[in-house]
Amino acid sequence: MKGLLYRWVLLTASVAGAALVANALSLAFVLHVGSAREVAELFLGSAVLALANATLGRILKLLTLPLRCMTFGLFSLVINGLILLLVAKLDYGFTIRSQNPLAEWIAAIVGSVLITLIHGLLRALVPDP
Repeated sequence: MKGLLYRWVLLTASVAGAALVANALSLAFVLHVGSAREVAELFLGSAVLALANATLGRILKLLTLPLRCMTFGLFSLVINGLILLLVAKLDYGFTIRSQNPLAEWIAAIVGSVLITLIHGLLRALVPDP
C-alpha cells in the first residue's frame, strides 16, 4: 500500500512539474492549483492518468505494435500524448487547451515526455519506502 501511495505522489508531482515546465515553454499544458480542492483534483487527475495508461494505453500499444515496430517505438509518444490529451479534457487539475489543435497535440506529446522524464528523475532521487 505504501508503494502505491508513493508512486501516486510521484506521478502527481511529475504532472505538476511537467505542467510548469510546459507553461514556461509557452505550451497549452496548464496546471490549476490554487486551493486545497484543486490540489485534490490534481491527485484525482493523476490517478485517472495512471489508470488510463494502465488500461487504454496497454490496449493501444498492443493494437499498434506493427506501427510501433516500423517507427522504432516512436509511435509510443503519440499514444502517450493521446492518453494525456484525453485525461486533460476531463479537467482534473490540469488541462491542455488551445485554439489550434496542432498546438494541443504538441503540448500533449511534450507533456507526456516531460512527465516521463520528471517521474524517472524523482524515482531516482527519492528512495522507495
